[in-house]
Amino acid sequence: MPQILQPDNPYTLFLILILLILSSMPETETHLMFLKSMLEAVQFSVRTFQTGMGSLYSLTQLAAK
Repeated sequence: MPQILQPDNPYTLFLILILLILSSMPETETHLMFLKSMLEAVQFSVRTFQTGMGSLYSLTQLAAK
């Protein structure tokens, strides 16, 4: 059995809850897809921001020399 499905794993109950919600409310899938796309956009924005801040830090280090 995969480690994530072990009875003592805290994510097992969460997965069961998600499956029950999806089976009882089919429109939940569209909401979860929207949430997924929103989180992916936030992740992309944060990575872009981190890259920009890293470049800015490198430039300030070069200017300080």
